[in-house]
Amino acid sequence: MGSRSSYYGGGSSYYGDSNLPAYVYKFDPEYAAGVSGNITVQYAGPFSTFAGITAQLDFTDVDASEITAFDGNCTGEVTKYKWHIHVKWPNDGDSESFEKCALSVTGNHYDPLKACGPNSEFVGTDDCLLKTPEYDCNPNDYSWDPLVCEKGDLAGKLGDFELDENKQVYGQWYDPNYPMPEENTPEWNIILHAVCGKATPRIACAVGKLGY
Repeated sequence: MGSRSSYYGGGSSYYGDSNLPAYVYKFDPEYAAGVSGNITVQYAGPFSTFAGITAQLDFTDVDASEITAFDGNCTGEVTKYKWHIHVKWPNDGDSESFEKCALSVTGNHYDPLKACGPNSEFVGTDDCLLKTPEYDCNPNDYSWDPLVCEKGDLAGKLGDFELDENKQVYGQWYDPNYPMPEENTPEWNIILHAVCGKATPRIACAVGKLGY
């Protein structure tokens, strides 16, 4: 699931401060394939790239047979999910699943600096042709050089979500190079991708809402 940050101990001076910008991605199980809970991004300041990220998600009501029907590469219970910021949201609701999280609907990863992963919003462009085959975003390399990762590749930067024995995810991280508050758009959404071997089908997605 990625390393948990000690930054969220009782000595935190800003986490949970209602005066600082925060974005909440809420997954409604009725629409998000059974996933319930929130991913919350709270900034250290209105012009800061430092963000605290909390995930509190419950996958108890996710139906494995629905995932298998959607993608035959998923033949059993999914225990790991990737998560990324995607750039389009034409949906009416705040959370959706399966086809309504598709590439044609929600786009690819937010990547303004063109790190150019295989799912970058700029993949296939001249700027990415040589970069994409070499893309390797992981928490260790990202800690040394943030430019190796797309800004929206949260799984690459912070680690995958791994379900516990109760089929839940609870994690806290910090990202010193998160997209600034002003970069957020009303169409930004976080997609949860099931990890089924090398296949990572889009299972659930939720749009971000500004909160303080």
